Amino acid sequence: MYRSAASAYLVITLGSIILSLVIGTATPAWLVTMWYPPGEIVGKSPLVPVLGGLLLLGLVNSWMLWQVLRGPAPAAVPMRRAATWLRLLLYADVMWLLIPSFLPDLVETVIGLALWVPALVLLTVVLTGSGRPFRLVLLLLGLVEPARSLVSDLVDDSKPQLFVSPAYWATVMAAGVATFVVMVMLLLAQRRDGRWSRVTLLIGLGTFASAFLVELVDSLTRGSTIESIAEAMDVLYIVWLARTAHELNREPRRKAALRVPAAVAAVPAVLLLMVVGPEGRPHLTYTWQSDELMECWAPSEPPRVADTPAHERDRAYMCSVSKPSRHVSDQELLGRGRDACTRFAAGEPVNARPALLALLCPEVIGRKYPDLLLSSAQIGQRQTEKEKIEREQLKREARKEDALCRDPWPALRTRSQATASYYDWDSQPYAIYDAEGDTEEDYAAIWDAGSVDTLATSGQLALIFTPSQDWATCVTAKALRSAPPLLRRRGWDQVVEADIVSESGHLVMQALSASKVRFPDLARRGPGRYRLRLYTRPGVDLILIYPAGRAALSG
Repeated sequence: MYRSAASAYLVITLGSIILSLVIGTATPAWLVTMWYPPGEIVGKSPLVPVLGGLLLLGLVNSWMLWQVLRGPAPAAVPMRRAATWLRLLLYADVMWLLIPSFLPDLVETVIGLALWVPALVLLTVVLTGSGRPFRLVLLLLGLVEPARSLVSDLVDDSKPQLFVSPAYWATVMAAGVATFVVMVMLLLAQRRDGRWSRVTLLIGLGTFASAFLVELVDSLTRGSTIESIAEAMDVLYIVWLARTAHELNREPRRKAALRVPAAVAAVPAVLLLMVVGPEGRPHLTYTWQSDELMECWAPSEPPRVADTPAHERDRAYMCSVSKPSRHVSDQELLGRGRDACTRFAAGEPVNARPALLALLCPEVIGRKYPDLLLSSAQIGQRQTEKEKIEREQLKREARKEDALCRDPWPALRTRSQATASYYDWDSQPYAIYDAEGDTEEDYAAIWDAGSVDTLATSGQLALIFTPSQDWATCVTAKALRSAPPLLRRRGWDQVVEADIVSESGHLVMQALSASKVRFPDLARRGPGRYRLRLYTRPGVDLILIYPAGRAALSG
């Protein structure tokens, strides 16, 4: 039956390849071999190479199905309960790895661990020929990677911060080493146990070569269709699990020492040398290229050299100049930058931004652009000092303007009055309002009214709109205990009146001048309704505020 299933799958694969050639798209073959819909990058890749890779993947998948669907071997001896459960868990793990899943990452991790961790525990129980210390170390090391995976998914929201943490990378490296050691120990334990065939052990060893092959293809074809196909061919681990479960029914016996053919043993070493490369072109221990989304996130502005530790400046430069849509090696990026530094030092024109080159050659860039060597704290301090100087300058100018303002009605004296200059650069009104009242609704009511006159009031708020002009308006406000005598209209463009309410008994004028002239409390009689009379002409506003009563305007 398993031979028929594998043969049928191979026939379907060949049919999908032919169909893809006929219709001119790799979608049918991709769905049959990869088991998920293709992305946009597949349609942009040449059709024939993609179909060639998918055909090879179809052959690999057929062989894998033939291995997986065989089921357990006939029992040579009665199986212990632990071995029975181990076989069930191994087959369940194989099925879980084969079936495409669209569940959240955390759910997938939990299901995967629920299948593998009990299987690992049962393996340490079932395996014979290995001492108790060996099996204990195997179990402890085998739990490292599951624990790391679970913690990584639980703190998924904090990954952008974890990526730059040395502790995070140390943990990842330690988990990777532990996984490697666990696989080696499992293969050694299987050889000592004697139940598993040499082919099964060689397939287990082949998982290392398979991983190196995927890394090699990944480094050569980052982000391409071939990379996805190569990753899908990494099925030796699944086959090893299936064969481990298949041969679990055999009788344990000591086997001869495992002898790996020289050609097979040479494959991992050759692949490792190909990945690392020759000494003249070493891979850096840091890179801007990563599978993680936020691993090398570059801000809109390059980091300042003074804020970046010396050992991180090369990588910060690469992150700032790299383009994810175009593959450029670390060495090429650094080579271009250092060449630009040399030309900059020689006085030749360069296209690179000095702020970026400062990360590679601060001593060269600093001669012409010393500000680029300052830290963010120093820049912030400079900006603070500059703003302070500007504020002091505005205060001095405002005091001069205030000194030029005069009381337009000096005969009407009151202890509660003040005069200050007001600039109306943005055509914004100034306000009188209740100091303790909520004036948001009053403000909205004035603006929603449509046309706004020189004086607009609503509830506990009054807005005075002076004409936009290029000079200061001298504003005088006087708070009176009773209605003042009438002032003739002659000499004034407008005289308007309106009511304003003060529930707290504190009416205040907003700060008008940069000199911070303080106006007194304009509600002389405490809580209640007040009358606000405004006299205005170009450059001068006179405001009289007094308790509401009968008051009329005269000509």
